Amino acid sequence: MGKIGDGYGSKYHLLQYRREKAPILDGAVQKIIGGPGTELNWIYPSDEASTTKAHELEGLEFLRSEKDVMRAWKEFWPQTGRQQTWDGIAYTTRDTEKEWLLFEAKANHPEFCSPPSRSISNGRRMIEKAMGKMKNYLGVHRDFPWLGTFYQYANRLASLYFLNVVAEVPSRLVLIYFYGDRFPDDRPCPRDEAEWRELIRACHLTLGLPEHHKLSDRMHEVFLPALVECSREKSTASLGELSP
Repeated sequence: MGKIGDGYGSKYHLLQYRREKAPILDGAVQKIIGGPGTELNWIYPSDEASTTKAHELEGLEFLRSEKDVMRAWKEFWPQTGRQQTWDGIAYTTRDTEKEWLLFEAKANHPEFCSPPSRSISNGRRMIEKAMGKMKNYLGVHRDFPWLGTFYQYANRLASLYFLNVVAEVPSRLVLIYFYGDRFPDDRPCPRDEAEWRELIRACHLTLGLPEHHKLSDRMHEVFLPALVECSREKSTASLGELSP
């Protein structure tokens, strides 16, 4: 999700939702993961997080107390360079069992496409091996390249695969797509949910990802309007239809 923009960008909007529209955000997530009775316990960002300073959680550091999981993660994914950075981490508790929610947020076309992997040598070989196992599990032909365009989407999916299949840690990937954003450099931003869905479909086609696969029920999409007018007079009108 990159650095925080001043009134624009996925990181800004997610933090603003957490601070000013938490019931709307939580309600949208609860609806897709199991209903309004599912309480979200946020690790990051908190509802008091600053919109100018926020440290994204990296890799599986939110599970650092789980020694066996961390040991397996080091064997699965390279520990050099920067690992996956999460825009949000939360958990729910179902029948005393904790289930983790990993959040990735997007607000414009370029950041969704993402650049290829820059890993080299042993690190790249580890990633290719991990991706190969995941492709086989999901029914994706080995010839589809997962370290090129949409690599970020693929490596988030790799984390979901590792947690649920390898480490047996119940987890879900929640993809938040903000629409209607406006950037100072006029970069293209999806105007609505329909435009986002076209981009998502292009991503899945590029990766060879089937419409339905073994992790489909662990991946969720949330579409929310960008809070372009959040701190201005028009904010109430633009968000009225989403009020809980």
